[in-house]
Amino acid sequence: MPDRTLLAAPIVSADPSIADQAHAARDAGADLVELRVDRIDDVAAVKAYLSGPRDLPAIVTIRSADEGGDWSGSDQERIALYEHLGLLQPGHIDVELATWQRSASIRQKLALVCNTGPATTHDRARNELILSVHDFKVTPDPLAPAIAPLLATNVGTAKAVFAANDARDALRVLLELRRAAAQRPTIALAMGEAGLASRVLARKFGGFLTFAPLTGDSASAPGQPTLETLRTLYRWEELSSGTRVFGVVGWPVSHSQSPVIHNAAMRAADIDGIYLPFPVKPSYSNFAAFMDLITDHPEFDIHGLSVTIPHKEHAVRWLNEHGGQLTPLARRCAAANTLSRAGDSWTGDNTDAAGVATALQTALSTIGQSLAGQPCTVLGAGGVARAVLAALSDAGCTATVYNRSPERAAALARDFGCTHQPWDTRTEHTGEILINCTSVGLWPNVDDSPLPAAAHRDTTLVFDTVYRPQQTRLLQDAVRAGCSTVTGVEMFLHQAATQFTQWHDTAPMLHIMRGALSGR
Repeated sequence: MPDRTLLAAPIVSADPSIADQAHAARDAGADLVELRVDRIDDVAAVKAYLSGPRDLPAIVTIRSADEGGDWSGSDQERIALYEHLGLLQPGHIDVELATWQRSASIRQKLALVCNTGPATTHDRARNELILSVHDFKVTPDPLAPAIAPLLATNVGTAKAVFAANDARDALRVLLELRRAAAQRPTIALAMGEAGLASRVLARKFGGFLTFAPLTGDSASAPGQPTLETLRTLYRWEELSSGTRVFGVVGWPVSHSQSPVIHNAAMRAADIDGIYLPFPVKPSYSNFAAFMDLITDHPEFDIHGLSVTIPHKEHAVRWLNEHGGQLTPLARRCAAANTLSRAGDSWTGDNTDAAGVATALQTALSTIGQSLAGQPCTVLGAGGVARAVLAALSDAGCTATVYNRSPERAAALARDFGCTHQPWDTRTEHTGEILINCTSVGLWPNVDDSPLPAAAHRDTTLVFDTVYRPQQTRLLQDAVRAGCSTVTGVEMFLHQAATQFTQWHDTAPMLHIMRGALSGR
C-alpha cells in the first residue's frame, strides 16, 4: 500500500490518444490513469497503450451497466476482456463485488491476472484487484452495513462509491473510509457536488486513491474535481492527517468563492488548513443534523465555518439549543455567518456587519461623503439585511425596509427602530443609499434585478451584497442612471478577513484574497 493517497485520472475516450492523455495527466500530477474501457469503446487503443512504453500505470475498468457503466455485453465477454487486458500488466483491475460474487468461474478467471488474496500475501508480479460497490441514488443510512460485504471478502482493495445528497453524506463516507483504511487499502467516495469533501479529504483520512480528471469532460463520475482544482485550489500536496478543516455551509454553495480566498490566504500564511464547500439542504433539521455530526466526531477536525443562505438564522437557533455562545452582534442580528470551535464548544458571530460598514465607508470616502446619518433603502429582510441594518444603525443612518413578506419587514423594522414599506412601492424609495440584501441577481440568474431599471434615480450610492457576478444587473442599471456603486465583493472580502483572523489568530493578507478572487 502506498504511503500517501494516489491521484487517478480517468480516461473515457481515445481522442486524443490515450498515451497523450496519460502524458498530460502525469504532468498535471496524476499517479495513475483509470482506463474506462466501457466508455472508451476502442479496445485496440487500450491495448496499444498497455503494450507500449507508459507514462503511468493504469486501472482497467469495464463497468457494468448495472452499476453505472456503459458495458452492454455479456459477463462472459467482459471477463474475457479483463483477462486479455490483464495479461498486459496494467497495474490494477476494478471489478464490481456483485460480479466477483456471481460465480466461482469468474473468480478463477480473474485470479489468473489478479492478486486475489489479502494485500499482505500479494504476488507483486500480477495486477492488484479492486473490488467495488456503487450506488448512484443514495448514501445509505446507516452506511456500515452497505460496506460490510465488501470488507468481508478480505480481497484486494475495497472500493465503495455512493451518491451524496448533502454534505453530511460525504462526511459519513469519510468516517467509514477512516475505519476501513485502518484494516486494508480502501477507496470510499461520495459522488455529486455534495460529495466533494470525500474526494478532497481522502488524503487526510487515509484513502488509497481519489479520482481527478484532466478536464471536467473526462470525469468518470459526477462531482470529480479536476487535477488542477484539486492540486491548486484544494492544496492536495499539503494535506495531511493533521490538517485542520474549515468551510462554508449553505444551499446552494457551488457559487461560493469563499474556498478560493480562504485557501489562498492560508497558503500565503503557511497555515495547515483546508477550506471546503459543505452543501446542506435548506431546512433547520438538515442544518442541525450536520452540526450534530461534526460536533460528535472531532476526527473531522472542523474548526470553523462560514454560514450563508439559508442557514444564518438556523445557526443562531442551533447554538441556543445546544449551549453554544453568541457574540452580542450575532444576537442583535439574530443571524450568525461565522462559527468557531474550541474543544466541544461553538461560538457564533456576525462578521457581515463589519464587512458592510467597511465597504460603505470606503466607497463613500472616494466621493467625499460619510456614512453617518445617511437615509438608506434596504431591499430584503433576511440574515444579510439584519447585518446591514446593524451597521447602518451604528452609523446613525435612517433606513426603510422593503420585503416581499410584509410580516418579516415589520419584524425587522421593529427590531432596529426603522420603518418599512410594501415591496411593490420600492420603486418610490427616497434613500440616498440603496442596498440589495436579497439573492436576486445571484448567479446563475444574472439577468434578474430586485429593482426595475426605470426606478433608478441619481442616488448617491447603490450597493449590492450579491458578489457573483461582481457587476450584477442592479449595479449595471445603477451606473447607467449615474449612480456610484459598490460591489458585494468588498463586503465579502472584509467579512472573510474578519473570519480568518478569528480562526487563525492572525490577519490575512487582503491583497492575496483579492488577487485570488480576481484570478491573479
